[in-house]
Amino acid sequence: NVGIGTQTPTVKLDVKGTISGDTITASSDYRLKEDITPLLLEEYSVDKINPVYFKFKNSGKESIGVIAHELQEYYPFLVEGEKDGEKTQTVNYNGLIGVLIKEIQYLKMRVKLLENKIESKQI
Repeated sequence: NVGIGTQTPTVKLDVKGTISGDTITASSDYRLKEDITPLLLEEYSVDKINPVYFKFKNSGKESIGVIAHELQEYYPFLVEGEKDGEKTQTVNYNGLIGVLIKEIQYLKMRVKLLENKIESKQI
């Protein structure tokens, strides 16, 4: 394990602090995946996710995100570690992007249906 800003790295690359770069990517090639299924709104929704504003204790830096153990209740596969465990918990924020895209698609569809309904009443 390699640590930057820490003497005790707990994963292959453990960085304490801000990471900056022109582009950060995550593996997403279909050849790396199996059991691919579309997201269903009934199962994957933002409704129970609690976004929060906070400051990091060690730096005072302001941020917005979620609390790992709260997200773990609904999306356990997006959280590493356990609440109050030996290591602090981490969140796979990239995994939330699919849920957000699905919700936006649904909202756009609903807006279009409502707009069409209003237009048809005006005729």
